[in-house]
Amino acid sequence: MRHRIFALALALSTLSAALSPAASAQQRPNPMGDWSAVQALSQGEKIVVRLKEGDRLVGRFESATDLLLNFRHDGRTVSLTRESIRRVQLNRGKSRLGGALLGAGIGAGGGAAFGGYLYSLGDFNGSTVPGFGLVGAGIGAGIGAAIGKGNKNETIYEAP
Repeated sequence: MRHRIFALALALSTLSAALSPAASAQQRPNPMGDWSAVQALSQGEKIVVRLKEGDRLVGRFESATDLLLNFRHDGRTVSLTRESIRRVQLNRGKSRLGGALLGAGIGAGGGAAFGGYLYSLGDFNGSTVPGFGLVGAGIGAGIGAAIGKGNKNETIYEAP
């Protein structure tokens, strides 16, 4: 019987590890070379600007002309030429779903392992492992959703 519980705990741990890459995979938007998408932004939208020299700036959009992008960064207005910009992205915040899935997988594996340990001591019955796995998944999903996973940035312009 202990071998079954250990096998179940091992299977749940493997499942949580398998969920990790799936939860973190995000569909990348198609980069566009159309500057008019930048010009069509609404004032105050959160943007991420990546420069050709490698710098990354985060701020709030103010305006864009055919040659310049103006936005607020750290309390001051920044003007960049279109030629110096590699990519402009909309900052959509953190992925709550990705964090919840990752947290649920990790929590399920940890809870099942803890349940298996308690069962091996002989103090609990066979439902301990899946029960602790479910509790761990719930706790992990809540923590993962609260923390979030990565940023959901949508590329609206990429230099050709």
